Amino acid sequence: MNNANVLMHFGALLDDRQVDEVRAALSKLAGVARVEPGRKLRKVLLVDYDPHVVSAQALVAAMRHRGYAPQLVGM
Repeated sequence: MNNANVLMHFGALLDDRQVDEVRAALSKLAGVARVEPGRKLRKVLLVDYDPHVVSAQALVAAMRHRGYAPQLVGM
């Protein structure tokens, strides 16, 4: 499997509950291999995923469905 990764930038700092919610929601999506929050900046998450199974746009859509408005960094 050739994974891709993307940085998702959320407009505001995420608290612990929000980080847990976002990680759980993204991790449940088929094709997502890993979700890691930024170590110093709690409004950025690194998502490793299989682009043959799920698209970066689908990752963003899943977060928008939960009320978040992330942007993809570097795309």
